[in-house]
Amino acid sequence: MRVFIVTGANKGIGYAIVRNLLKRVESSKIYLTARDESRGNKAVESILAEFGGKLDKNNEVLFHQLDITEESSVSKFAKYLDDKKEKIDVLINNAGFAFDNDAKETPIQQADYTIGINYYGTKRVSNALIPFIKEGGRIVNVCSMMGKMGSVYSSEKIALFNNSCYTIETIDKFVEDYKKYCEPDARKENGYAASAYRTSKVAEIALTVLQSRQLSEKNIKAIACCPGYVDTDMTNHKGPLTVDEGAETPLFCALDEDAPNGKFVERKSISQWL
Repeated sequence: MRVFIVTGANKGIGYAIVRNLLKRVESSKIYLTARDESRGNKAVESILAEFGGKLDKNNEVLFHQLDITEESSVSKFAKYLDDKKEKIDVLINNAGFAFDNDAKETPIQQADYTIGINYYGTKRVSNALIPFIKEGGRIVNVCSMMGKMGSVYSSEKIALFNNSCYTIETIDKFVEDYKKYCEPDARKENGYAASAYRTSKVAEIALTVLQSRQLSEKNIKAIACCPGYVDTDMTNHKGPLTVDEGAETPLFCALDEDAPNGKFVERKSISQWL
């Protein structure tokens, strides 16, 4: 039986990933995790109803509360897995957040909250759960095309990650410097895009590449991916893709033998992010 963990899975792309894993993996145990216990349990009930009220004996979907921004919540989940002697095949870090374009929060408030979830939250849950990932397992970090640095960041900032020597401290400093330049606003003058979401997703992709290097001896792949512009609450339902279509690339990264390690993937193909 293959064991999967999907964060932020009570709705949207995460929910679609769970239901499609159940359809595609012959023998699976899937942990659907979410911050809100009531919504998470309802999501499990909804999935079970879709499968006629129960799954076959070879498949199981379970809810566990998980707030990736809270150390205590992450530690509680890790202890639960340890007590169960659980070993993970694939960790799918799907939980994420984006402010609306017309959000009233100040730049630093947006930066603290967005980076706290998308980068620090992903790092926190990964660090806690990596000890449970099997040799030959995977981490899939659901990122965004907004994390592609391209011409949006200065050449100096791009150079931070365009080498094999950067460390977790490099990424931490990248996001903390961004926050420092939010007020007074000196982001662009210092080589950053204005968007906190962009910066959080650059950091998340950089984290993925670093994870792939650090975990290579255990033959654990780490893959970053963009699900596309999907019709979800986060996009205010403006995206043209359905949640099932948005789940396709994360599922490819989680299941396909040829999914590329340490790369950023769009539409099931490698995409340059620097």
